[in-house]
Amino acid sequence: MNETTYKSVWENCEKTMPLPTRARKIVTTNFEEFKIKVLEEKKDFVEETVNSLYSGDLYILKGAFTKEFMTNLRKNTFLHYKNKPSEFHKMTEGSPDFHRKIDLNIGKKYSFKGCKHSFYFYSWNEDPLNLFKPIYEEWRVIKKLMGLKPTEYENNTPKDGVIDRIQVVQYPSKIGYLEPHSDPYKHQRLIHSGYMSKKGVDFEGLGFYLIGENDKIIEVEDLIDVGDVGIAYASVYHGVAPVNTNKEPNWNDINDGRWFLSMYSNESNEVKSRHTGYGVLDKINIKSNLKAQLYPKI
Repeated sequence: MNETTYKSVWENCEKTMPLPTRARKIVTTNFEEFKIKVLEEKKDFVEETVNSLYSGDLYILKGAFTKEFMTNLRKNTFLHYKNKPSEFHKMTEGSPDFHRKIDLNIGKKYSFKGCKHSFYFYSWNEDPLNLFKPIYEEWRVIKKLMGLKPTEYENNTPKDGVIDRIQVVQYPSKIGYLEPHSDPYKHQRLIHSGYMSKKGVDFEGLGFYLIGENDKIIEVEDLIDVGDVGIAYASVYHGVAPVNTNKEPNWNDINDGRWFLSMYSNESNEVKSRHTGYGVLDKINIKSNLKAQLYPKI
């Protein structure tokens, strides 16, 4: 086996089968055990795991980060930006780190609709929270699994076309959501999410969900603990529903809503006609009473 093992298996799936759009099942496994198998690259594991993910399975990797790391990341991010204005910067050369309160109106301008408070970090900046080193240690494992070099894109800047971006995201109570969507898959085959909140402790409600066969909503949050990571093929339809629907949102409260960590390699805004995700509401058929769960009730 060699460094192209995963890549060749992925490419075979992509050449012979259509892109997956519906989730199949949820697989839970310990991250450290999974990491060892990824690095070993044994043929059976490579083929089984790649085919599983390309068939629409979501893997929840238990304990990928410690609860302490996620709690500190949430706190440090919130405090670092507490007195800084909400801003917007495209992914162009020299872009700073920044945060943006994407309210219901601003959220309509994105490739798929949403409402969230996003904190953006890039590797070419000073890394004031020292988050890239510990996150890259985990991210390199997932990159290898995706058929990339473990350090792919790490030193890129927007002029290079594809860049790594870390987002820490707060979905405020009642209004925080992402509509059902497909993420970009051209440069990063898998969605790669770190979970920073726990249902029943930090929030109540549907939160993260998948769209399965016959457009069934597949609930996920009951299986998630703080520090877990979720991976699935990026074209599988998924979204985030509002939580704490009986509570008013508070953008300035660190304990409000649901938090998560996004690790994604995006085409920058230096690329013309860049590859992006898109909303899929027109492609799915969800009963009206269930659809009401997926959007804020204003």
